[in-house]
Amino acid sequence: MSNGPDYGGAHGYGAAPQQNPYGQGQYGQNPYAQPVPPQQPYGAQPYAAAQFETPVQPAGFPGPAPRRNRLVVLLQFLLQWIYAPLWIIGLVIVIAVVILSDYGGSGPGSDGWLKVNRSFIPPRRLRAELTGRPEDWERYVTPVLKRRIAAAEVAHAAGGGEVQVDLSREMSVALAARLYRGLGADGVVRVAERLGWQGASSGTDAERVRLVRRFPAPPAPNAPSPQDPLAAPGTPWGPQSTRFAPLLPVIFLLQIVYIPVYGLLTFWIDRPNPDHWSCWGACWTVGPRAFRAEFTNSPAAWDRHIRRILKRDTTRELGRAADSYGRLVAPDGTFLRRVQLHRATYRGAGAHQALRIAAEQGWTLDPAYTPDPVNSLRLCRPDHR
Repeated sequence: MSNGPDYGGAHGYGAAPQQNPYGQGQYGQNPYAQPVPPQQPYGAQPYAAAQFETPVQPAGFPGPAPRRNRLVVLLQFLLQWIYAPLWIIGLVIVIAVVILSDYGGSGPGSDGWLKVNRSFIPPRRLRAELTGRPEDWERYVTPVLKRRIAAAEVAHAAGGGEVQVDLSREMSVALAARLYRGLGADGVVRVAERLGWQGASSGTDAERVRLVRRFPAPPAPNAPSPQDPLAAPGTPWGPQSTRFAPLLPVIFLLQIVYIPVYGLLTFWIDRPNPDHWSCWGACWTVGPRAFRAEFTNSPAAWDRHIRRILKRDTTRELGRAADSYGRLVAPDGTFLRRVQLHRATYRGAGAHQALRIAAEQGWTLDPAYTPDPVNSLRLCRPDHR
């Protein structure tokens, strides 16, 4: 195998090492720009994956709700500019009192009282609330829905979504009834279908409409097998540069202060990347377990660190009962256990070395995700109920 960006090897990596399941695709290709046809899972899977199926759409969805009284809507719109700031100030005072008094009692069962936005009418929605016409509601809902769907598809490309038994991943978006009152859930579903999404059951929550889209497993990528020579430093699968060793103790001490500060200042920002915090932590923090490995940058120290983290995660994953996997269990009782190793775990050793160590314990690359060795390794291995 060459140590450049093309990682095709003589020996494929999958359930059957003698095959080459990575014969198609190129590392770095984005299969999520448009949905792709269903692909066969890597090599020989532990069970025959089900055919790709679209989510089952319920028979019908509720129509428009009765229009609210115009006078009430206008009063709410005018008064909200007074009570919303007062509400926020009151919440800040309550939270400060709770923190300072070391309150240990039980709080309310819902966090709804924290979300003043639920009773707030944006100016863009005022016209729809006043007229009650479905076309006005659709003009308001459509851009809201497009933004949420776009965020969900970005999250899917970054590794989000619920994995299905056929290795596809399902993304979902939910809208509260206040956002589509005059259009109805059926109208929201019609708009969503034009964007390639479908309506799905929201269970017992009648105040919400749920939309889903299922994306098939990505094409089999080019990736090194455990039998290939180690990837060269600086390549995506090879060792990454480590930080200046004398700086690590300073980072280790200062992170006690700046991690909470950064979290408090940015908690309100929507992070579509599910691995945002692990990637941020790999750049700006150093964990106690990884300190020795990164400080010495010794291959042996990195190997010990990888094995220790992999053992911890494996033990935790094996502790999960098979029944907790629900519909991810195949008819014959087979299912895939999954773990994820982050960049901070293998930075100085490289993703390829971490892959070789994981292969000793039966872990392989998870075929439900496009490999992203620069940031994390998603691994799976078969188990049976």
